[in-house]
Amino acid sequence: MNWTIRKASLSDADAITQLRIELLTAAGDVNEENKTNVCNANQIYFKEKLSNGEFVAWLAEAEGKIVAISGVVFFERPPQGENISGVEAYIMNMYTKPEYRGLGIARALLEACITYSKRTGVGRIWLHAFKDGYHLYKKMGFVDKDSEMEMLL
Repeated sequence: MNWTIRKASLSDADAITQLRIELLTAAGDVNEENKTNVCNANQIYFKEKLSNGEFVAWLAEAEGKIVAISGVVFFERPPQGENISGVEAYIMNMYTKPEYRGLGIARALLEACITYSKRTGVGRIWLHAFKDGYHLYKKMGFVDKDSEMEMLL
């Protein structure tokens, strides 16, 4: 099966939102009760962040439709020993529709994220791995770190 990777543009915000909702639904974070609100909030987010460059994404297309996505959110922390630039990239939205998995699409998308991050001076790339993607991330050089803690407000 033939597929291509391309950088997303603002006109892709709706497709990006749709794939994110599929990802969040599969992860158990979106259900029928909150789907509309989560969808609307994501659509607003992607339109704003794609416009100002705070979110960059790559899409895979096959058979005339978008079948996979990866994205990067950029932010800056104070410099530290392991990341003197302080610039970090958080890889998110790594999702491939189930029927297109196993074709190397996720790897190509991840490579696009890493290459772009290196070119733009990022000192640290991080992500949260679901079970399905864990082995790919390990193969690509990601290492396990201490788990995070959070507080939802």
